[in-house]
Amino acid sequence: MNKFKTAVLPAVLSVSVLGLAACGNNEGETLITSKAGDVSSANVIDQMGKDEVAQTAFQILITDILKDKYGDKVDEDKVKKDVDAEVKKYGGEKQFESLLQQQQPGMTIKKYKESRINDAYQTELMKDTVKVSDEEVKKNAKKGSHILIKIKSETDPSGLSASKAKAKAEKVLKQVKENPDDFAKIAKKETGDAGSKSDGGSLGYVVKGQTVEPFEKALFKLDEGEISDLVKSDYGYHIIKADKQDDFNKKKDDLKTQVRQAKIQKDPSVMVDAYKKLLKDYDVDYKDKDMKKVVEEQILTSNAQQS
Repeated sequence: MNKFKTAVLPAVLSVSVLGLAACGNNEGETLITSKAGDVSSANVIDQMGKDEVAQTAFQILITDILKDKYGDKVDEDKVKKDVDAEVKKYGGEKQFESLLQQQQPGMTIKKYKESRINDAYQTELMKDTVKVSDEEVKKNAKKGSHILIKIKSETDPSGLSASKAKAKAEKVLKQVKENPDDFAKIAKKETGDAGSKSDGGSLGYVVKGQTVEPFEKALFKLDEGEISDLVKSDYGYHIIKADKQDDFNKKKDDLKTQVRQAKIQKDPSVMVDAYKKLLKDYDVDYKDKDMKKVVEEQILTSNAQQS
């Protein structure tokens, strides 16, 4: 089950610099020479197109502003060490970089570290912009497990027919109700959710807005330790358990971040306004009217944050 929606942070686009001569208004810096002619930064910018140049320039600008504003709150060395620990966990640099490139062609460990550092600065801005109380976290986050009996579909042919899936789900539900303490054991055997199977169906904490609606409604109605009846979603039939939240205080800060992201997903304009305020506070002045137009009409819009 694809539990999480993507929480969108503002316009993080390409990472190339190229000297960015005032959007191609002059000859630019010479990058390559040959008998056939030279290649300048202006040539490259013209080839890229002003939209991409504006997006890249804006990302560089925002990164510089956030580092200036939150430099004392982000430990870049710690972020890098955390990535190094990830690399070790997944079998070393070669294996980890291969995994990265499967998700995003061209991604390297160095670029991934830069991305994680940028994320840390973005998180600080989010914390300043969207306030989340402990009470909000308690209302919007719940720890749960599930057993999924998948229904066959065009996107997932590994499931059962609707009738067979329901029959199996009813059989598994009966087994779980009779042996509630064996929920995790039964989940490891029966669930069709590969992502939670090895953890006995555990999804950890689920934040409102992260899962499909029928699943969310059912989970948040359950008392701790309670098991649902069958819940049907586009994925198939779920049997849901509300787990004990004995580690809530330990997870609270991470959950606050997730609640913030869910709120931003629901109303991206809050981050658009935050970025506009940043640009004003830092006296940003566009020397190129076309770049200004791209930033204002394509990047700093709610639609752009949702794409």
